[in-house]
Amino acid sequence: MLLKTPVNGQTLSQHFRYSWWKYLLLVLVSFGLVDLLYTVTAYRSPPEKVVQFYIYGLADTTGLNEYMESVRQSEMPDMEVMNASTLVEDDTYGNMQLTTYLAAGEGDLYLLPRDNFIGLAASSAFLTLEQDEELMTLFDEAGVSLQSGWRRDPETGENHLYGIPFSKLPGLARYAYAKDGFLCVLVTNGNDDNVLKFLRILCRDMLAAPEEETSSGSEQP
Repeated sequence: MLLKTPVNGQTLSQHFRYSWWKYLLLVLVSFGLVDLLYTVTAYRSPPEKVVQFYIYGLADTTGLNEYMESVRQSEMPDMEVMNASTLVEDDTYGNMQLTTYLAAGEGDLYLLPRDNFIGLAASSAFLTLEQDEELMTLFDEAGVSLQSGWRRDPETGENHLYGIPFSKLPGLARYAYAKDGFLCVLVTNGNDDNVLKFLRILCRDMLAAPEEETSSGSEQP
C-alpha cells in the first residue's frame, strides 16, 4: 500500500515545522510521569524510624542537625532520619504554617514561644511529660524546677507538664532560640518512645551551658 504523502526530507521538515510542539509536549509528559512514579514508589522512612524537631524561632539548623546525627549514630542507631527545621517566625504566615503542621501531625518535637505554647497546651496538643520518670529524675537530680511548664487542662482541671522551659536548658541556646520558649512533644507524633528518648538525651546534654560560656564565666578579672 502506497502512502499518499511520500516520506522524504521535505515532508519531514514540513511535519516537524508544524508539529514540533507535540513532541515537546510528549517529552514533558514523559518526564512528569517518571517523576510521579518515583514520588509514589520512593521509599519513605516509617514514623517510628523518624524524629523531626521543629523550631518556631531562630536556629542554627546546620549545627543542630550535626548534633542530632551524632546522637543517632551513638545512642539511637535504630532511627533512619533525625533532623531539625525552622518555621517562619512571623505573626501571620508563621502562625498559619504552624497551625497547618500541627493539624497534619507534622513533626515530633517542637520549640515554641510562650504564647503559642500556652494556647496549644490548653487544647491538649502536647504529650504530658511528668509520667516520664527518667526525664523527671534528670531534672530533679540537677535541682532544676520545671514549674513554668505545668499548665492546667481546662477540660479536666488537672495540671500537667506539657513543656520544658527553654531557659532551663542553657546549652540549647547554642543551636536555637524561641522567646520564653518551651520544648513540647506533639501528641500525634506517632513515635512516643523514640521522641521521648531523644528529648531526654537533648535535655541531658543541654542542661549545662556551652563550654565557652562556662570557661569565660570562671575567669577572674
